[in-house]
Amino acid sequence: MKKKNHITFAGIFVVSFIIISGLLGFNLFEITVSSVFAIAIITLFYSLLPDIDHKNSTITWWFFGVGILGLVISVLELVFNFGIVNPILFIVLSTLLLAFTYVSVVVFKHRGVIHSVPVGILSVIPLFFVFHSFAYCLIGYVAWHSHLIGDGYLFKIK
Repeated sequence: MKKKNHITFAGIFVVSFIIISGLLGFNLFEITVSSVFAIAIITLFYSLLPDIDHKNSTITWWFFGVGILGLVISVLELVFNFGIVNPILFIVLSTLLLAFTYVSVVVFKHRGVIHSVPVGILSVIPLFFVFHSFAYCLIGYVAWHSHLIGDGYLFKIK
């Protein structure tokens, strides 16, 4: 599938998941502007994330760009001392992002281990620490799994 198809497919899955969970009485979210924005960003990000193992994927280039931008911001902060960000933290996080992206592209075969249920489950753990809510982890996983289904890995566990 192409990028826009994965995003569209994930959007349909996520909206369906929210509606069905609401109808079943599981009110996972209070629908606000901020929650809708967060859900949209998570859906976008996680619908593309399984392709981090492909060198020409959008998510790979986004990660490389964000990592390099983080390093540039860190260096500028160290040189000019704007007091806006913690440069050491930005250097560490940017370097980890760049290393993760590079390893994903070089070490893992496309549609290999990264296109799996266990990696999808592991990938949503950071969402809990950002949002302090299991509901956002579910949204991330639904978007992740929609990617696998779109690629023809219907409920496949590797």
